[in-house]
Parts: sequence; C-alpha cells; structure tokens
Amino acid sequence: LDQSGSMGYEWGGVVVAYNQYKAKRLQNQCDCDLVSVVQFDGSAEISANMIPISQAPHQLSYRGGGTQFDPAAQSACELALKSPSSHTPVIVFMSDGASNDASQAARTFSQLNSLVRSKSGSDLELHVIAFGNGANTAQLQQIANSSQNSKLHASADSTELSNIFVNIANDGGAADLIEAGIGKRISEVVSDKLSLEFIG
Repeated sequence: LDQSGSMGYEWGGVVVAYNQYKAKRLQNQCDCDLVSVVQFDGSAEISANMIPISQAPHQLSYRGGGTQFDPAAQSACELALKSPSSHTPVIVFMSDGASNDASQAARTFSQLNSLVRSKSGSDLELHVIAFGNGANTAQLQQIANSSQNSKLHASADSTELSNIFVNIANDGGAADLIEAGIGKRISEVVSDKLSLEFIG
C-alpha cells in the first residue's frame, strides 16, 4: 500500500478499503487466510506478517515520503515465498503515483512469478491498482505485465477503491472452485433424478 506524501488526505479511505477486503473474505468463510501488509514510500515496511485474517490489524499508521516501488516489491516477494504450501499467494499492489524504479519492480515481480509457476504450475495472482488521477498507469501496467494472471484496476476515489478491494476479495479461486464443484454435483443429482422420474 502506497503511503507516500500524496496519499495523506486519502489514507483513511485506503484503510477502510483494506478492512472491507478483510470483512468480505471472512464473510466468504475464508478464515484460514493469512494477511501480510507492506506499506511503502521511499522505503518499505512490513506492518503485518502472515497474520490470520481474523487477527490482522484494523489500523495502519501513515508515514508519508517519496515513492519507490521496488522496495515494496522486494518485501512482497519475500513474504509470498514464505507462504505455507497450504496457501496460494495473492498480491495487491496499490499506488497513486510514479517511481523511477518501476522497471526494477516489474522484474522483481516477474522473478517471483517464475518461482510461483514452477512451484504451483500457475502464474502469480497479481492485482495492481492505479489510485487517483496522478497514478502512472503505464508504469503500473508494466508491473501488472509481470504475470499472466494479473489485472490492472483503476480507481478515481476511495469509494471505487473499496469496491475494487471487495471484488478482489470475492475472486477467491479456491472458493469459486468449491462452489463450482458443488453446483456441478447438484446439477448432476437433479439431472439423474429427472431422468429416473422420466423413465419411471
């Protein structure tokens, strides 16, 4: 999460969006999720390190400063690589600005994607959010291009940012697969029942 100087007036909305993401995951019964938070400006700090989602902090302090992408990318990759085998890392990278190290950050995420793909057979799920009119979408798209399983989102304000976070929370692949599997089994049972009734 970008906590550079330009985010000062918007930080409260960022924290609200983060909390709505957690609430939606818990509502979807994803209480086994582990949450890590990396906040960045000219450097990066890890404010949550693989904490069970029900225990993840509700408040995130704000520091302010310049904007460098790669320190955050390095921290995010370090955390992702420590994910237990029972979990699949998902990264949400949000910024309202630009940086002189976007290319390096893209390479960092590309290296992570290669490691994730070799381990799991699937590309890294990477969501990149361009927040506000000052965000450099070309640089953020470059970061998104690090994975084939990525998406660049654009939000004009904190309300749209919250909606994006909630949509990402709803995206949970494992939950979707479980729901699809249950739906398929229900459909097969109904189909078999209808067939038997028709034959009978």
